[in-house]
Amino acid sequence: MIRRHPFAWFAIAALLLALGGLWQWRHAHPHDAGGVPIGGGDGGGLPRAEPSGEGFDPQAFQAAVDWAAKERAGALLVLRHGHLLVERYAGDVDKESRIDGGSGLSDALLLVAAGVAVARHGLAMPAGEPIDAGSLAAAIAAASGRSYPQFLSRNVWQPLNAAPARWSAPDVSARAVDWLRVAELLLHDGRFEGTQVVPPGWVQRLHPLRTAPGAEPFADRDMYYLRGQGATRLWLAPRFELAILSVAASPASADETRLPNMIVRALRERPGVSGTSLNDLVPGH
Repeated sequence: MIRRHPFAWFAIAALLLALGGLWQWRHAHPHDAGGVPIGGGDGGGLPRAEPSGEGFDPQAFQAAVDWAAKERAGALLVLRHGHLLVERYAGDVDKESRIDGGSGLSDALLLVAAGVAVARHGLAMPAGEPIDAGSLAAAIAAASGRSYPQFLSRNVWQPLNAAPARWSAPDVSARAVDWLRVAELLLHDGRFEGTQVVPPGWVQRLHPLRTAPGAEPFADRDMYYLRGQGATRLWLAPRFELAILSVAASPASADETRLPNMIVRALRERPGVSGTSLNDLVPGH
């Protein structure tokens, strides 16, 4: 668990800006209100596939997409086996909009960065106790000799080939599709498209939410989710290699299990709880 203290974040933000990020503010993306840039790659698109080719019943899958369009205005992206099945935007959200990761997504990214710092710079992580997010960002900077945004850029964001993002302490704002790249790391034990970005086993330190408000529990007992700003949610089902990102300021429905359940139940065949995944048999699928 990562704790957040606003005053600590204010202090560390001032420190990191002094280390060299402030001059880059003039390059702010038109969708951003400010913050320190996180350099990325060319931000090319993820591989695409039809839902039917990834094991979904097309009609049931489309019903879920239609329901999301009605109840959760903003954006909906669904990824399976590393393939983008749907990328829908609405209102003032488009594919270039940077989505505020809030505490859930931003803290998951911070934990990913910490794993790299442990492996490469000997960062010491306390065991068995909550970690303050501001202190962890400061520790990463001290261990690596780079500000947190610079470290994140070089060691996580560029390996993911994500488009430039921004850091406004304590949160990261990134394109919706690039948050799915982070989801790929969480689904595949720190790997992205065959490259081990984070040490194996490290993402198991994440303590995500496993229950959500809704008319019923998650259809997949292993599903968990991360909360972004507002009503933005990232649901992950590791044994299905499935990630669902819904971007919304305030959904019409408070039911946060219906959409992921509709998508999981649209699968024609559901993999067993144990056994070899398709990604192990066919790398990159």
